[in-house]
This record gives sequence, C-alpha cells and structure tokens, in this order.
Amino acid sequence: MNLRLLLLAGVCMLTTACRDQKNDTRKTTVNISSENHYDLPDSLSTRRIYFVLDLKQSVAESSWSDFGKNITEGTLVYFHGDRAEVFFPTPKVFKALENYEQYSDDYYVTTRADSIPYHMEVMISFDEEDASRFFYKNPVELYSSVEEIGKYIPSVESTEMWATMVLHEMFHHYQYNNENYREYAETEIGSLPFSIRDLVSLASEDEAFSAMIQQENDYLMQAISEDDIVVRDSLITTYLQQRQSRISEYSKEFPLLEKVENYYVIQEGSARYMEYKSMFILSDYAGKETPPVIVNDSLFKSYAEFQEIDLNDPAFSYLTYAAPSDYHYTIGFNIMRLLDALKVEYKSELLYHPEKGLHQYLEDYMNTL
Repeated sequence: MNLRLLLLAGVCMLTTACRDQKNDTRKTTVNISSENHYDLPDSLSTRRIYFVLDLKQSVAESSWSDFGKNITEGTLVYFHGDRAEVFFPTPKVFKALENYEQYSDDYYVTTRADSIPYHMEVMISFDEEDASRFFYKNPVELYSSVEEIGKYIPSVESTEMWATMVLHEMFHHYQYNNENYREYAETEIGSLPFSIRDLVSLASEDEAFSAMIQQENDYLMQAISEDDIVVRDSLITTYLQQRQSRISEYSKEFPLLEKVENYYVIQEGSARYMEYKSMFILSDYAGKETPPVIVNDSLFKSYAEFQEIDLNDPAFSYLTYAAPSDYHYTIGFNIMRLLDALKVEYKSELLYHPEKGLHQYLEDYMNTL
C-alpha cells in the first residue's frame, strides 16, 4: 500500500503537562463486545484499537447516541516502525494494497511507505486529481502507535491519553460519514480560495484579531460557569455582539471568513467536545473495581491521569485556551458546553445542517427569551 498522504483533517493538538508515571504490565484483557464482530490478530495494536472502540460506544451512550450506531466508522491504519496495519479496509482501500500480508478480511499488514514522523488524522480528498487514490471521497483514519506519538508529543505518556486523541479523529470520520456534512465539505468548503490555513494565518499574524477571539472565548467561559440566569444571558448577548463585530470588520478584507470559520468551529469544536467527554468515561473507569485494562501494554497507566478532570489543571487547560492556531477548536467546544448548560438540543441537527453555525443555536436560544 503506497501511502502518499494528503492530510486534510488536522492532527489533534495537545499541550498537556508531563507526569511521571510508572510503567506496568497488565494481565487481563479488555472486555469488549466488538471483539466478536471482527477477525483480528491477538496483538498489542489490536487490543488498543478494541479499547478505543469500546470507549467510542461508551462516550456515544453518554454524549452523542448516533456516534455509537456503528462499531467502527471505517478503515483505520495503525503505524508502528516500518509497518502499516490496515484495519477494516473498504474495497477502495483494499485495491490500493501492495506487498501485503492478509490475516483476514478485517486486517492486513503492509510496509510503511511514507516518511511523515507521526500520524493522528483523518485523510480525505475531494480533488479529482486524487480520483484514483484510496482516500478520494473516502475518509481513512491514520494513527501512529502510542510509542511513536510520545516521541513527538511528550505529554502523551499513556495509552489512555492516546485513546482520547484517536476518539477525536474517529469523530471526524463519523462527521464525513454523514452525507449532508460530506457534501457540504466538498461543494461549499473544499474549493474556496480561503482555507483553514488562511484562517490560522490570520489569527496568528493579526494580534487584534487574536485578542478579539480571546475576549469572545472569555465571555463563553464566563457564561458557562455563571449561575445567575440574567447575568448569563447578558454574557451570551455580549459574546454574540462581539463576534458579529469582529466578523463584520474582517469580512471587508476576507469575505469568506465567516463561512470558513463556522465550518471549522463545528468540525473541530465537536471533535474536541467528544474528546473531552471521553475523558469522563476514563475517569469513570478509574473509579471501578474492575475497569477495562489492556493486556501487556506497558503504556497503560490505570487511568492515573484521569482520576479528576479539571479544566483549570495544566493537563487539561489546552481544551479551553483559544490559541491562534486552534481557536476554532476551543470556540466550538465552549459553545457546545454552553448549549448543554442551556439544555438546547443541537446534536441531532448539527451535521445534517453544517451551513448553520454553532453560534446560531445560541441566537435561536436568545430569540426565545
């Protein structure tokens, strides 16, 4: 399989603090119903994938039921050393395989053919030049092993933290599996002359723009934690006004700003939201007498990092900090947390109507008052 990679869905960005953990070896296996559905080898990579698939079902049950309707979202490729392990290949992916060894219809091994340091992304292309490639209109998940990710993101010290990153990307795959969302991405976003790179460049290079984003995020954070309904609604109004003021000012030079920002606020905000929700599942596991564990995984740390999920803790504060490079993650994440606090239903509609920005659900709420 020649993995010439076009990376169009971003790497999950982590700035979590490092913690000293003691490696240990586990002697029991993960108890996962999905094991009965697939013919996979008994290997560390397989056990890690099963662990994430179990996590996927648990977080779907608690936070986004439709995310759990399928055990997997489709093909994923697990990289370690010079190997690329292909799980659940679709016919299009299978046709691209070269020099492979087959274990079953669910699992193939091939030689790694790229020099990219690490992978943590969903790959998809809508460019007709890629029509013969396995990722053309066909999302594929790419993950480096825990060991390889840890070399490049030192804060990732455990299989559990790696699993939250993988869950983030699985949700991207779920997004693209929604026909409405995928069509919108292809026809309305993919061909625009203003891209996510332009959005990040604007936020990184224009200090005034970045400062406005920080202020908007502060209003969202305050509204989430505010118990006084009148004060909370006032904060929401201020956020919406400040956001519109920024969009109006910068759209004069960048007329596609709002459309692109809205799309990526949904895409990355919802994936970060599910990443965050998966952490609470891991925290629940930590409190169980017999939690799921992974056999013979020296990087499985018994949920030590997830005993308590505190967004003020440096290990988790990246989730709520609106950095220029990923402010769209944070704004979307915080709007969704605020919508939850307001008991506004949005999940059943969000991916079916991606043209509707997340902020508009807040506007709808305010219009009911």
